[in-house]
Amino acid sequence: MPSCSNLARKTDFRRQVRYPIKGMIRIIWQDGTGRERVCNAQLVNISLNGMQLRVDEKIPLRAYVSCNDEMLGIRGTGSVRYCNFAKGKYEIGWEFAGGTGWREPANSPA
Repeated sequence: MPSCSNLARKTDFRRQVRYPIKGMIRIIWQDGTGRERVCNAQLVNISLNGMQLRVDEKIPLRAYVSCNDEMLGIRGTGSVRYCNFAKGKYEIGWEFAGGTGWREPANSPA
């Protein structure tokens, strides 16, 4: 019989569809000492209210992260929901309270 933790991981609680996206984006956050940090992040996927990134350094849970990339149409401030080490990088789940600014492709399913 599977454990509750295994069941939780297999259930998708996302409120919106995530779309794969490639590219890099510059992000800014404050570390645990209050010092401003900046790094480039590899985009993995995106939705209207969040995205997944890969970065070289660990970003604390609940840290506020900001970005502004007009070319990609991604801008705003959000909170780190998870930070997991995988494949030599940290995978970051980032949720934006006010949305990412990004828009779904016109041919996406309704």
